[in-house]
Amino acid sequence: MNTNNEPFQYIVDPNLRYDGPEFEEYCISEAKYLPASRDRTACITCPLSNLCLPGFEEQVRKLQRGENPSLTASCAFEGESLSPDNLLKDLTQEQRDFVLSKIPGF
Repeated sequence: MNTNNEPFQYIVDPNLRYDGPEFEEYCISEAKYLPASRDRTACITCPLSNLCLPGFEEQVRKLQRGENPSLTASCAFEGESLSPDNLLKDLTQEQRDFVLSKIPGF
C-alpha cells in the first residue's frame, strides 16, 4: 500500500508542535530516544533531515492506521546490509561526516 499520499490527521511540520499520539523516536544527533512532541525546529537544519523527517511522517502514518510506529519492528536484515559501508553508501559527504561525528566507533 502506498501511503505517501495519505493525508495527515496530525501536525507533522517541524516548525509546529506535533499534536498526535506520543511516541519516541531515535535521534542520531542527540544519541537518544526523544518524544515526538518535542520542539522539532532543530530537525529542519539537521544534515539528516531529508531522511529523518520522512521517517517521522511514516511513523505518524502508521499511528493513524493503528499500527506500531516503529520503523524497524519485525524487520529482518540480510547479511552485510547493516555494515557501516552499506549504511553510509547513499549518504552525501555532509551526512556521512555528521553520522560519523555522532556515532563513535562506527
